[in-house]
Amino acid sequence: MKQSKMTATKLRIILSITVIILIGLSAVGFYFGQNWLRTLAVSVSRTVADSKASGSDVQSLKKLQADLIARQSIVNKANSIMSSSQNYQNQTIQDLDKYAADTGISISNYNFTQPAAATAPTTATSASAPTVAPTAGSNLITVTLTSPLAYTKLLRFMAAIESNLPKMQVSSINLGRVTGSDRDSVRTEQLTIEVYTQ
Repeated sequence: MKQSKMTATKLRIILSITVIILIGLSAVGFYFGQNWLRTLAVSVSRTVADSKASGSDVQSLKKLQADLIARQSIVNKANSIMSSSQNYQNQTIQDLDKYAADTGISISNYNFTQPAAATAPTTATSASAPTVAPTAGSNLITVTLTSPLAYTKLLRFMAAIESNLPKMQVSSINLGRVTGSDRDSVRTEQLTIEVYTQ
């Protein structure tokens, strides 16, 4: 068998080729490593930017929440200005009964006008209160009061209605003088009240 001789020249060539291959592999590895690090750096910078943005969003949301809590009384009052269209009849009856009891007036009847019927043009044919069509977002209730009653009590009753929350407004009243009684007594058959609803 023939023994191969390793000479210094052959060893130098093998070592030179190995060094060149290692340098090439290092360059390729460095290139891929640099691309991977660049991609990772872009991802991290996006994550940092998103976290800063969400942090400022969270802070602005907390500020808005604190503003809403601070202004909760204003929100509650704004919600109470108009009655819900589902329960306005019960609320109106409760309020009117309370005001009648406070002023010493007796209510004998309530008559709620349906919004569709109230918007149709009608004319008054009797000497009762004139027919009034409700404005948009409101409903009418006709209240029959027990007559005769004191004029000052009627004024206090109407003032209580006008200052009510949810908003109510006296639309029409049929008022007359009671003959043969004291000067403070009046008769009224009907009082039409406009109730504002949402």
